[in-house]
Amino acid sequence: MTETPLEFTGAGTEADPLTFDAMRPSTPDQADASIAGLATTAKGHAAAFSSNADLSSALPADLRDIVRDASMAITSTLSTARDARTKADSIRNDVQIYPQGRELLAGEAIKTATNKVAESFESADAKLEVATALTYEAARPLISPEDSMPARADLQMLTQRHLGKPGELSDTLKRLAQRSDGVGALVADPRFLGDFLDSQGIDTDMREAVLTLVSAEVVRAAAGSGDPKRSAAARTNLALVELRKARVAASAFTRHMLQS
Repeated sequence: MTETPLEFTGAGTEADPLTFDAMRPSTPDQADASIAGLATTAKGHAAAFSSNADLSSALPADLRDIVRDASMAITSTLSTARDARTKADSIRNDVQIYPQGRELLAGEAIKTATNKVAESFESADAKLEVATALTYEAARPLISPEDSMPARADLQMLTQRHLGKPGELSDTLKRLAQRSDGVGALVADPRFLGDFLDSQGIDTDMREAVLTLVSAEVVRAAAGSGDPKRSAAARTNLALVELRKARVAASAFTRHMLQS
């Protein structure tokens, strides 16, 4: 039976989470193949993360450990769920055990695995959140205190004619986010940019959208920069979407496998 790759939609952010459409299988064989395909998809995305991320020495060792641990936590759920299903089915087929005992022991095997899988996903989610924040911080350009005031003046001059026009202001900030000078460093700082947008009276929804768009531009620009450390952090940040896809597929696989 050929496994059909899953098509994901969404950006993988809290506001736009990753989802996929799963066709309802019409036969038991198709159902088994579909469930097996979820595990294959999860492992494929985890492998894609390892290929696309920059896990060289240019990335700090603590960050390398965090993302590797997140990947392992996600993929470990596949064998945990598969082994538990095999054990539960074996117990239920053991005619030497009374029927009531079979169900009790099989249920305990599934429950233990379910708790272990939940802990693994919780750990992976926490590490992904930390990794996203830390890789962004390592990717964005920085500015010295003495350069901050001139850069603020330049930013004010570059954005002044767009104030009161949220769409134009957003486009301008996205362009400035591609720079690695003082102005680019200010725009890349989420705290500064959030305060700047608040000072311009930008509403909450637009504010969050601008912050998301700008951070994406910062990471893309850093990935192609000549700074090996910033580039490694940015490439790893971009690759984290593969781990989020792996997480979605692994969650679906374990949910199916651990049904009582």
